[in-house]
Amino acid sequence: MFTAQLVIVREAIDVVLRRLERLSPSDNTEQIHVLVQECLEETDQWNASPPTPRDRDVLMKRLLALHVAVTNLERDARFGPTVDLVAIRAPSASIMRQPRNGGR
Repeated sequence: MFTAQLVIVREAIDVVLRRLERLSPSDNTEQIHVLVQECLEETDQWNASPPTPRDRDVLMKRLLALHVAVTNLERDARFGPTVDLVAIRAPSASIMRQPRNGGR
């Protein structure tokens, strides 16, 4: 079971690295590359000492975040910088409750 999970983690790392290679070099791509290399080094240590389920989950979450970061860089390269969705907030409940006809 552990070997299969290690293969999946390594494949996820390889995918991020291949996608990074297709992007133009930048500070962001370099930072992501360093973080991916750290993940790879961590999985190398798993051969000597298998990870706990928590350690494996933490690494998979880091890899997922790296995949998302690369996707954002790819989108920015293709379409220009994207809108920061965190900055967009839903309208407050009081605004939502106002009648459409001005309160009449």
